[in-house]
Amino acid sequence: MRMKKEVNHGALLRELAGSLSSTVTSFEQMSARPAQSFPDYKKARAVYHEIQAMIFTIGDKADSRPNDAPRELKSWLIRMRLRSIAAFTRVSLAFFRNPPQLLVHALGAYEILQHEREAFTKVLADYDMMLFEAGIDDKTADELDRVRVNMEEVVERLENLLKTAPPQLTVF
Repeated sequence: MRMKKEVNHGALLRELAGSLSSTVTSFEQMSARPAQSFPDYKKARAVYHEIQAMIFTIGDKADSRPNDAPRELKSWLIRMRLRSIAAFTRVSLAFFRNPPQLLVHALGAYEILQHEREAFTKVLADYDMMLFEAGIDDKTADELDRVRVNMEEVVERLENLLKTAPPQLTVF
């Protein structure tokens, strides 16, 4: 017969939040170095997706046991999400300002660029709501407004790259 171990959900949330915080901080430091190749960019994107998954996992765990979660957890998670978006935007903007020619002109480039544009467009659509929900100060709001402008530039650059990318392969 197995004995079920009692889980302290408050401690678990604190541990997950600490892990998230250190991952976001590491990602911000990593974003200061531009991605030199598409594999470097893919690694940065994978870390960004991992952070988003951590945020949603913590949010789900907090929602399932609201009495164990700190009152400000939801707004803190939004701020973590905004920080990770800002870091990934820096990586993306640096990468797509001067993308490798092989990426832009290779077969399959259209699909890659289109996927990136769609992903950034979705985040951009949610961005203003996140700013409102985070309840941030004016200085931080100004910084995040610059991030929004950079996100718009990434989308614009991707749209321009799509114009010159080889067309999608079609099935005969």
